[in-house]
Amino acid sequence: MGHLRLYLEFTRKSFQRAAAYRFDAWTRLFSNIIFLFMWGSIWYGLYHGKESVQGISFQSMLSYILVSHLLQGVHSAGTPLWEIQERVRTGDIAMEFIRPYDYPFRLLFADLGSITFYFLIAVLPLYSVLFFTFDLSLPATLDRWLFFLFAAVLGYLIRFCIELTFGLFTFWLVETGGVEDIFYFAISLFSGSVIPLWFFPEWLASLARFLPFQTIFFVPNAIFVGQLEGQALIQAVVLQGFWLFLTYTLLRFVWRRVIHKLVVQGG
Repeated sequence: MGHLRLYLEFTRKSFQRAAAYRFDAWTRLFSNIIFLFMWGSIWYGLYHGKESVQGISFQSMLSYILVSHLLQGVHSAGTPLWEIQERVRTGDIAMEFIRPYDYPFRLLFADLGSITFYFLIAVLPLYSVLFFTFDLSLPATLDRWLFFLFAAVLGYLIRFCIELTFGLFTFWLVETGGVEDIFYFAISLFSGSVIPLWFFPEWLASLARFLPFQTIFFVPNAIFVGQLEGQALIQAVVLQGFWLFLTYTLLRFVWRRVIHKLVVQGG
């Protein structure tokens, strides 16, 4: 319980820090609205004159876009990848080893504070208005809502593990600019954050199914709009659990290697 109180203190401090810089939340919200308008216009043009495309109605597609950008906004409120990389480059991360907490968990609980602030101040008001204004596809049952929320949390944790692991690779790569571009492109494409996987060519969809990125956005989005049901829904959530276990195991392995590397170099 003592450790939990320690980590929750990081959550509280992070919430207060985010509240002190609330203008950042408003700018994030403004950019989110711009992207919503842009992608909504693109999909409206693609659907113009059609009731559905490959069995997906425009109503479902619009709901998918809104939920996807909602989740992206929540994810982006956490610690950015460049901040982790900068701490590695400057050596400031070495100080984390002498403090009485686990750095990955400290970062996770700190992210929880800034994400909570952003969700309450920016996301909840905007998307409440949007979902009540437009005729959208909403989960019809409590079970669907709970599955969506559970899948959204798992998706965030998977992305957190992947990003933190990639940030720690800076110990070996030093400069990750080019690799980082590929990393974010892979997340954008294979996570289904922009284009749902059901619109992918078969060969690309098959490749995406072997990667963890689809579990970040596509799975919770598809659950929300009702494109994952029954056995397929259960299998998708189990797949998320599998990838969370795998990415967390990789994160802990890399973290132990980082500690060993610092000890060796520092004597």
